[in-house]
Amino acid sequence: MKKLFCLLVLLLVAAGSANAITGIEIGVKGGIVDNYSQSGLTISDYSINRMNLLGGQVSFSRLPMVDVLVSADYSWRNETYEIAGQGFEFKMRDFAVTASVVYPFKFQFVTPYVGAGIGTHSLSYEYVRPISLSLADNGIAIPATSSFFGYHGILGAKANLPAFPLGFFIEGRLNRIRTPGDDITFNTYTGGVYFALP
Repeated sequence: MKKLFCLLVLLLVAAGSANAITGIEIGVKGGIVDNYSQSGLTISDYSINRMNLLGGQVSFSRLPMVDVLVSADYSWRNETYEIAGQGFEFKMRDFAVTASVVYPFKFQFVTPYVGAGIGTHSLSYEYVRPISLSLADNGIAIPATSSFFGYHGILGAKANLPAFPLGFFIEGRLNRIRTPGDDITFNTYTGGVYFALP
C-alpha cells in the first residue's frame, strides 16, 4: 500500500511539472481482479480467483489516431483459511506497471476505447502456518516471489464533465502473465476518476 501511495504521488508530481502540455489526464481507480488462474498456486480446496485492486494511470491523448495509457496497479488478497482444523494465514500481492495503446471512438461526452498493452507483474506471497501443518499433505502449493512479463487486451470508456476538467472512466482487461509452464490468466474490472491537465 505504501508503494502504491508513493507511486501515485510521483505520478502527480511528474504530471504537474508538465502542465503546459495538453492532452494529459491523471486518474485513480479501484476495482477487482476476477477469474484468477495460476497452476502453481493451490490452497487446499479453496478458490483463489478474486483480489482487490487500486491503481493510478496517466493518459496521453495528443498522439495521432491512438492514445497511450500508463498504469500502476496494486492487487491483493488477505485470507485466513481453516485447514485440518488450524488457521492458515495467506497474503498475495501483484504490483503491475503497464503501458497500453488504445484506439478511441470520440463522441461529444463519451469516448469508448479498445486496445492492447504489455507490462511487468511483481507477484509475492506470504503465509503463516502452524508448525504441525504440512503444506504438501494438505494440498497447499505456493510459488516463490518473482516478476514476469505480461500482456493484455483492454476495453473501456470515459465520460467528461462539460466545463470541468474532471471525468470518469470504466475499464475491463483480459490479462495473461507469461510464466514457465502454464500462463497466469485473469480479468480486471475497474472504475475511476481523472483530472485533465490544461
